[in-house]
Amino acid sequence: MIEEIADKISSASDSKSKSAMFHFQVLVHAHQLAHVDATRFCISVGMEPSYATEFRKMLKLAKVMAHEGAQLTLEERV
Repeated sequence: MIEEIADKISSASDSKSKSAMFHFQVLVHAHQLAHVDATRFCISVGMEPSYATEFRKMLKLAKVMAHEGAQLTLEERV
């Protein structure tokens, strides 16, 4: 999973959406990343260690969304 996330972030850097893709990927996979070390994750996916703060924010946002009944859904691509 982390390798897939790294690939998506890397691909997004071509369109200057690297930061947005990082946030999106962490939010989408928050339940799987809850116990992952933030700094190590950031380094693993090609982001600066300072993005660990953003990682933690996305995990908290995922919890708030779940608490409020909001769901993040992805459309299936054909």
